[in-house]
Amino acid sequence: MPDRLTRKSFLPGAQIFREGEPGDEAYIIVSGEVEISALQRGRKIVIDKLHEDELFGEMALIDDEVRSATAAATVDTEVIVIEREHLRDKVDGADPLLKILLQVILRRFRWTQQLVLQASDREDQDTTLQEQASKRIQLEKDLTRAIEDEQFMMYYQPIIGLRGGHIAGLEALMRWEHPDRGVISPVDFIGFAEETGLIVPMGRWVLKQALADHKKFLEIHKKAFPNQPPIFMSINVSGRQLLEFDEIDELLRIIQDAGLENRDIKLEITETLMVDDPEHAAIAFRKLKDENVRLAIDDFGTGYSSLSYLNRYPLDTLKIDRTFVANMLKDKSSLDIVRGIASLASDLGMDIIAEGIESTDEITQLRDFGCSFGQGYLISHPVPFEDASDLLRTRISW
Repeated sequence: MPDRLTRKSFLPGAQIFREGEPGDEAYIIVSGEVEISALQRGRKIVIDKLHEDELFGEMALIDDEVRSATAAATVDTEVIVIEREHLRDKVDGADPLLKILLQVILRRFRWTQQLVLQASDREDQDTTLQEQASKRIQLEKDLTRAIEDEQFMMYYQPIIGLRGGHIAGLEALMRWEHPDRGVISPVDFIGFAEETGLIVPMGRWVLKQALADHKKFLEIHKKAFPNQPPIFMSINVSGRQLLEFDEIDELLRIIQDAGLENRDIKLEITETLMVDDPEHAAIAFRKLKDENVRLAIDDFGTGYSSLSYLNRYPLDTLKIDRTFVANMLKDKSSLDIVRGIASLASDLGMDIIAEGIESTDEITQLRDFGCSFGQGYLISHPVPFEDASDLLRTRISW
């Protein structure tokens, strides 16, 4: 196998590969533009247009199928050709996540192609699905670039101890600082990142940054309140990050490298993993608990079989979904749910964090129910590092 990768040049209109051919090579665009298209009922349908530094080619390494699309240069174009065996050797010797990401890329390509071809079938030439596919492609490109350029930033929302009213912890929340669109809420990209698998490298970055910031927060808080216990840091972890044991080991390595007390770190997990693969979830949680990392279930009460897994998994904290907190003073059913969750957590020796607190009356009611902690806009919106540091220095209580 040659040490150097081959470069090839193509004139406008020249095909790089054709639909139906074996998919034995992948390509990186050095310069120019490549159009990806497929035939649908004899008509050419354009799926995507790719530019400099983009990778394409469906890579039979993954699925051993023939090409399901055609790639052609639209202008003078130069590409680097990555032979199948060269790519296989690179993947076999690399981070196991690389092969997962390649599979994600392939699935995303197949989905996009199917969506565009479905759109082409419509007699009225409705472009809605094509536009949707194009937006997904652009979002995937933007997110990949955001990971490479570290365009993300961390915000922190204080969590108070409801008994004393002082800040007891912080929840780390990611924002995307897009170079053109400004600050983007996670609501607009986390779901897509989960679907494509990009949430895994994003989650690693969040954990590293949040723990680095927490080290500074602990120093600030100890200086301001030397007689209070250390504050904890609550960090959201995707179920995708816990699907592979190697990735769990990576998370634990990041935590160890941070040089913090693991008991001051709380990982927030949604219910999905426990429902999709309960046996794997039990092993994954135990690996984390064996290292004294605390575990919280986010949005408790809104998911699947919430009560069935409380005794099965080594959980420390339940987070009551903001919907129940917001409605408990107006709706008896929500009030009963909050009371029931608080009682259940107490019986199991678990803490409760009530989300979405917006009034002092809600704090009073939650205290009466024996809830441990609370967070919400009444206390503070999520704020950048400097503002969170200022909050930790204040002597205000709620």
